[in-house]
Amino acid sequence: MKSVYATVTTVLLVSLLAGPAMAQRQKGDRQGRGGPGMRGAGGVAMILSNPGAQEELKLTPEQITKITEVVSKVRKNHENDFAKVRELSPTEQRQKMQELGKASSEEILKDLEDTLKPEQTKRLKEIELQVRGMQALLDPEVATALTLSDAQKEKIKSIDDDVRAELSSLRPTGGPGGGAGGGAGGNPFQKMQALRKEAMSKALGVLTDPQKKTWQGMTGKPFEMRFQRPGA
Repeated sequence: MKSVYATVTTVLLVSLLAGPAMAQRQKGDRQGRGGPGMRGAGGVAMILSNPGAQEELKLTPEQITKITEVVSKVRKNHENDFAKVRELSPTEQRQKMQELGKASSEEILKDLEDTLKPEQTKRLKEIELQVRGMQALLDPEVATALTLSDAQKEKIKSIDDDVRAELSSLRPTGGPGGGAGGGAGGNPFQKMQALRKEAMSKALGVLTDPQKKTWQGMTGKPFEMRFQRPGA
């Protein structure tokens, strides 16, 4: 199941996976206790850079320093790969981001084997599944672990397609002030979070009671990952 936890597929992480090639356009990327470079590899790197997650994992200052070094190294290893993603079509970008995210997360977890305590690694994997949300349910290995039927997979995919369409209308449109859809005066970031939460609730509704119990065992106690909007 190791690769299950290392895979990164959530739409929320796509903008964080691109590393320096895209991060240069987001000055807010340098915020957060983890220090610059923590977000560039996405997946577990993004979680490890989040102040709330650092507290949940009970990371020490020494561990955070080591994590920053490892993530910077892994991001540098894949810097050119992330830069090339910008040249692909949207569909190809999504697939490539997933592949790069998985590779980056696996490398980070391997390099941190002697840094993180077993209970910290276990909790990190639980949080990653929670952050991935419905995208985790679409992961083939997770689907196998949950024994999802083909009909359930189709229902979850349909829910995912619907929320993707809604999220697209809320993405920033560019221009002064970073305008976005969702109506004047609205907070598109909060609306995106609300949409994801609602979609996840629908997806979990597709599961049987035994499958829900298995999912709860894989994700542990609920943890709300709070993200700061770029430039906030």
